[in-house]
Amino acid sequence: PRYPYDIFKNMKEEQLEFITVNQEDELNNLLLNNAYTDMPSSSEKITGDSVVGNWVFKQSKHPVAIIFHLLFKSLALFIYIFGSWVTSNFIFIFVLCIILLAFDFWTVKNISGRLLVGLRWWSVVKDDGSNEWIFESLEDMAEISLVDSRIFWGGLYISPICWSFMFVVGLLRFKLEYLPIVLAAIVLNSANVIGYIKCSSSAKNKMQSMMEQGMAQGAMSAALENSSFRSWVLNFLLSLTSNNSTTTTRGNNYA
Repeated sequence: PRYPYDIFKNMKEEQLEFITVNQEDELNNLLLNNAYTDMPSSSEKITGDSVVGNWVFKQSKHPVAIIFHLLFKSLALFIYIFGSWVTSNFIFIFVLCIILLAFDFWTVKNISGRLLVGLRWWSVVKDDGSNEWIFESLEDMAEISLVDSRIFWGGLYISPICWSFMFVVGLLRFKLEYLPIVLAAIVLNSANVIGYIKCSSSAKNKMQSMMEQGMAQGAMSAALENSSFRSWVLNFLLSLTSNNSTTTTRGNNYA
């Protein structure tokens, strides 16, 4: 026979087991929901793939200048390599490449160099026919972003290297009609490379001279703050003035 206590005990155990199972199910459902919520969506995955580009544009102070610094270079190379796949008109490809190269030369020389690295150069032809190089540089180079500087110099150096490679490929494939485009690209890119290298060295020399002048002025001011050195300088100046007055008096007496 089952006593009422045993029946109540069994009912209590069954209820407790039912409650435990329900709590475990709710916990599992909660964990699954959280895991599903934390999973990145497709748009977040696409954004994660472009995190490098977003970081570059956030670190850059002039992202538009970076775009145009690389745009005309890339377009000129793209038209040169794949233009014959679209059209067989060589004149069209030639003119389009030359225009893009001219745009790139002007943009790098006048805009992107000034904004990205704080440098600018140009040359003036004198009356005797010689060229005079004129360089400008930003006084405070701390305002230049490191990302902007690396992208500028990287694009500036890579472009003539690519066109030199295209020149070798054109020679090996005997496509001599395309070589004028390559030569024009090498000349224009090399002019910017030489100009900015000279401008950068001029800016470094200018900065070094300014630092040396500042150190000399600092040393002089520190020396003048020293009382013994200041008194020695004053005595030396007084002795010079007294010697000059004595010499003038003797000259008047002889006269």
